[in-house]
Amino acid sequence: MDFMLFVGLGLLAGTLGGLLGIGGSVIMIPALLFFIPDMTIHLAQAVAMSVNPAVAFSSAAKHHRNKNVSWHVALRVMPLSLFFISVAAWFSNSIDGAMLEFGFALFLVWVLWDQISCLTKGATKKNSIDGHANNTKLALTGGITGTVSGLLGIGGGLIQVPLLNRLCNLPIKQAIGTSSAIMFVTAIVGATVKDVSLQNADNSGVEALVHAIQIIPGALVGGWLGAKLTNILPSKTIRMVFAMLVMIASYKLFSESIPQLF
Repeated sequence: MDFMLFVGLGLLAGTLGGLLGIGGSVIMIPALLFFIPDMTIHLAQAVAMSVNPAVAFSSAAKHHRNKNVSWHVALRVMPLSLFFISVAAWFSNSIDGAMLEFGFALFLVWVLWDQISCLTKGATKKNSIDGHANNTKLALTGGITGTVSGLLGIGGGLIQVPLLNRLCNLPIKQAIGTSSAIMFVTAIVGATVKDVSLQNADNSGVEALVHAIQIIPGALVGGWLGAKLTNILPSKTIRMVFAMLVMIASYKLFSESIPQLF
């Protein structure tokens, strides 16, 4: 039964990722906590981070074929992102589980606000070419994304894409494609650090890999399916459904973490 649940979870996370251009961790981590007995936030993060490289590779390959990856931007963002995701992923295992759940719930509130703003505002403005992004802004993007990704166990696309688009002046399609390429590399490093540190902490790093292996096939199929459905389903309907899922997940995480903290 757990195997089918993992496959179904991967399918759901991959489909939403393909539809919305996001990583599946926002769905995967709450779902693992709610549906898998004895699942901890640290283990759920390790599982999600171990799945992210496979999902990011599929997305990055597609965007590379469509010429939506700015490789010189990716190479300038990556160094600090790799450093900070490694430090944050290692450090996250020493943070109290209730605190991490509370932090993830706060992140979901931001995700909810971002989805609502996408529903209410008009078309995204066209940005200037990526050559206008300076090294400071690109380094800041890498540092912020790496830190948040490592602490929360997410791919980071929900943060990195807006930063590349609004802060670094990368056109939105290139921001999404470049973010996917960056995440493929940073996700491998982040997942490795997270799994190794978790194995050292409580011997559950191998368990995280076993769960991830069961989720990856469904996530890959879901990513392909989501990309196909993008041109069929109304984007507003998709975002509304996703927003409701995020609202439920954030409420559940707040209700479980707040009593333990206060």
